[in-house]
Amino acid sequence: MYALTYLHTLALRLRKDKSGAVATEYAFLIAFIAIVAAAGMGLLGENLSAFFDDIGQALDNAGAAIPTLPT
Repeated sequence: MYALTYLHTLALRLRKDKSGAVATEYAFLIAFIAIVAAAGMGLLGENLSAFFDDIGQALDNAGAAIPTLPT
């Protein structure tokens, strides 16, 4: 009978304890941020790479167009 009372008291105490809920909410938040970041990188990754390649080529072309002084 003592074990049954102990288990009942433990179940009531665990039901009232909310400390694990905060950790679970943070875990869901971190997982959501990771999923959104991965999706964003997947969707925008190639476009950003092409954008920066274009900038790099424009800088190379601008550097080649700088005249040099005769020595």
